[in-house]
Amino acid sequence: MKIDFEHEFLDHILSRGYEYFINDTVSNVEINGNDVSAIVRGNQDYKVNLKIIDNFFAGGECTCPYYESNDYCKHMAAVLYYLNENKLWKPNGQYNLQDIVDKVNQKDLRKFLYNNLINNTVLFNRFRLEFINYFPKLSKKDYQRKIYQIIDMCSDRHGFIDYNNTLEYEHLMFDFIREARKFIDDKDYETALTIVTTILDSIPNTSIDDSDGTTSEVSEEAIEIILEILNEVNSKESFILKEILDYVFKEIKTNRLHNYCIDLNSIIECFIEDEFYLDDIKKALEKALDNFKDEIYFSNRENYVKYLLKIHELKGENDQKIKILEKYSYDSTILLEYIDEIIKSNNSELAIKTLNEKLDEKTRNSKIYAKKLAEIYLKNNMIDEYTDILYKIFYEFDKYDIDTYRKIKGLYSNKDWNIEKNKIINAIKNDMYYNEKLNQIFIEEKMYDELFSNICDNNMNHIKRYEQYLLPKYKKELLSIYKKCCLNDAEKSCSRSNYKAVASEINYMVKIDDNKEIVKSLLKEIDEKYLQNRPAMLDEFNKIIKNLNEYIN
Repeated sequence: MKIDFEHEFLDHILSRGYEYFINDTVSNVEINGNDVSAIVRGNQDYKVNLKIIDNFFAGGECTCPYYESNDYCKHMAAVLYYLNENKLWKPNGQYNLQDIVDKVNQKDLRKFLYNNLINNTVLFNRFRLEFINYFPKLSKKDYQRKIYQIIDMCSDRHGFIDYNNTLEYEHLMFDFIREARKFIDDKDYETALTIVTTILDSIPNTSIDDSDGTTSEVSEEAIEIILEILNEVNSKESFILKEILDYVFKEIKTNRLHNYCIDLNSIIECFIEDEFYLDDIKKALEKALDNFKDEIYFSNRENYVKYLLKIHELKGENDQKIKILEKYSYDSTILLEYIDEIIKSNNSELAIKTLNEKLDEKTRNSKIYAKKLAEIYLKNNMIDEYTDILYKIFYEFDKYDIDTYRKIKGLYSNKDWNIEKNKIINAIKNDMYYNEKLNQIFIEEKMYDELFSNICDNNMNHIKRYEQYLLPKYKKELLSIYKKCCLNDAEKSCSRSNYKAVASEINYMVKIDDNKEIVKSLLKEIDEKYLQNRPAMLDEFNKIIKNLNEYIN
């Protein structure tokens, strides 16, 4: 007898759970009375526990992240499908699938299998994977055809793989990756490499809803295959190493895969660690850095420079480090590393000169350079220069930054600081776009009267951010402001979500000490104007505000 469960799950969760089931991700199933436990393979192994009473699904739990904040998950659905359609749930000791298969006539069984293999591409690919040694070896073009055939099969008529089909795409790609692993077991590294590089090259051409990171999971598995090949092939002279390196060089030259969040850096690191083809890698990296010099967001720049430094270190050329960092110091991160190296060599003057030149360029990284310059001035006890750069940071590079404000404050005695503090506050008051920065300074200086005055015209959610500083002195005033905000929101409310929001605001006021009088007057006014004529509003208020009748009767 089958378990009744599908009405308990969202449709897309059922769909993905069924895909998990048909792709053999369910294992270690144990049945103990009404309790079922199993392991489901996803991004990692997840433990599923289910309770089944009188053939009805009565609940369960899973160790996956989705279950922590949602309802029943795809892993639980996969186990239920497994019980129903594979092993068969049999609490009363009925029969099992193996018994049925054993009883079927072998000729009929072969005919059934043959007909389904011809008509079902997915089943055929899984059959071929299981019995790969009986099939002729495929060429690279064959794999390209088969992989793109799978992509087309998972796509809609516009060539797009929507969210509901991403799991099917993922598992079918994983079938190819498992096939590659079989070739690794047989020492056929070339075919294994052909499969995974074809998969990697297909991803930029695949139009897919990737909100679950499906292509990342597929690409990571494909790259893991390449790393496994590198781990098994120890000879530098192996032609397969050269093929892998040529593939990596193609990526270094074009950055095509990286633009689709496919990172081959782990492969580069593996070659460098083994000290294979260091000169060739060095030339490829240098050429890429030159080619992408004008690309502002070339995110591999820092990694490539790191690899260059490592290569020179392995070759015993540590004296090249500063030259390399200087060459690529147009990148802000590399520049800061260059500055650190200069300082280590006791050349603070050059570090200061370099940073000042960068500041003169007035780029988006000026704030970073100015703060580094301040650090150097302070370390070298250059107090006048330190003071000057702090003011430039505060008024120009990182306007009204509170940390810089504190550093400026540390330069003054208490008496002199009161004068300077007022000058700073007046300057910010004249800059209408930095009101929040002004609030931070009021909090820093414990100027709570000024803080209250500065925020009292804002909405309730904004004021609540500063409540901890104001409640001790301004409790009644804040409650009055909150009342006004709630009345304004109630007046504009026209849906259950609006009513719920207003009720939540009032419920927040209820939790503030000495609230009863003002909350009572607020609710009385809302009752007279709105609650009596809006049953939905009254319903939402009753759900959220405890003892509502105490306030309006």
